[in-house]
Amino acid sequence: MADLYLGIDLGGTNIKTGLVREDGKLLDAVSVPTGKGPDSVIGNMVASAKQVMGKTRVDKAQVAALGIASPGALDTVHGIVKMAGNLEGFINLPLLERVRAGLGIPGVLENDANAAAFGEYFGGIGKTKGVKDMVLFTLGTGVGGGIIYQGELIRGSHDVAAELGHMVIQPGGIPCTCGRRGCLERYASASACGDRAMAALQSSKEPSTLREVLAKNGAVTSADVVYHAETRHDAFADRLWDETCRFLAMGCVTSLYHTDPELIVLAGGMVKAGEFLRARVEKYIKELYFDLAPMQAGIVLAVLGNDAGLIGAAGLARQAREKGKLR
Repeated sequence: MADLYLGIDLGGTNIKTGLVREDGKLLDAVSVPTGKGPDSVIGNMVASAKQVMGKTRVDKAQVAALGIASPGALDTVHGIVKMAGNLEGFINLPLLERVRAGLGIPGVLENDANAAAFGEYFGGIGKTKGVKDMVLFTLGTGVGGGIIYQGELIRGSHDVAAELGHMVIQPGGIPCTCGRRGCLERYASASACGDRAMAALQSSKEPSTLREVLAKNGAVTSADVVYHAETRHDAFADRLWDETCRFLAMGCVTSLYHTDPELIVLAGGMVKAGEFLRARVEKYIKELYFDLAPMQAGIVLAVLGNDAGLIGAAGLARQAREKGKLR
């Protein structure tokens, strides 16, 4: 069997670990609870890796390298989690070194959104389309993302590149958790769509099926609620959904100006809306794009779902091995 790569996607609730082939194909994966505190979490990461190797009857000697996708502020060069807000005790933690010690396999550490972007490039829609340049927007509670340029992940000088959710699209607008106002994720994320729906319902008496949701649940919490109302020909919900897609298109156009990618990839929970999201966003991108040249980038949906992070982490480990940069 050709060399295999371990991908470990560390989340606040679960750890998903898989074995990935050199061509980006996922062989098998397992999911275990994350645990609390560094010792527990790292123990579960190591155990999950051993579990998936046992499940697939793969010997450690067949695993060329491992990649870890982690949330938080990272030092990817030294494999350190500087801070991860949703992981207790993850402050200046040498995560890669400790996991490597538990498994005896060298590897790399990467931001989880970056890893998901590289996963779609290495084994997902980017591979299918045969591109070298792409930008991925992850649409969930917030807006994250990643940028691939000429087959390389753009990390920046301080590991904070591609914070796509924090580009300002409405100066002086809604306050963001980053401390600024008007960030993309306060307008185009799933939770932001729900927040704007609540505000609109409270400031208007216009009829909408969303009022039934509000009466039953006490809130309109997310974009999926707005989307499902929109599909039932609810004019109020349609305007909210349309606004959300236009706001997202603003962010996409800015990214097109920055790197001129071949693909804009939409990922995360909101892509369950399928063409209702993709086609509307594409429509507004074409309207907003400048006139100096035709808009040529494809606007597509991600295909790997929750596997993107671990596949991307494994792909980055493969790339680092080829360059002699494993730790």
